[in-house]
Amino acid sequence: MKMLHMAAFVLLAVGGLNWGLIGLGWLAGSADWNVVHMIVGGSMQLEALVYVLVGASAAWLLFTHKKDCKVCAS
Repeated sequence: MKMLHMAAFVLLAVGGLNWGLIGLGWLAGSADWNVVHMIVGGSMQLEALVYVLVGASAAWLLFTHKKDCKVCAS
């Protein structure tokens, strides 16, 4: 269960940072700063898979984080 928790946490962090960079790029009026798009090289199917995994990770952590996290459980 710890591996799933950590994988979900990493994917959630990647997704959050990606959305933050997209927002900063939009505010700066510059080019697209979509890190996921840059990493997967423009493969729409792979990019969609990453976004589905990020969304699933967010849902997983939303429902399981309190019982898995020692800080949140106390």
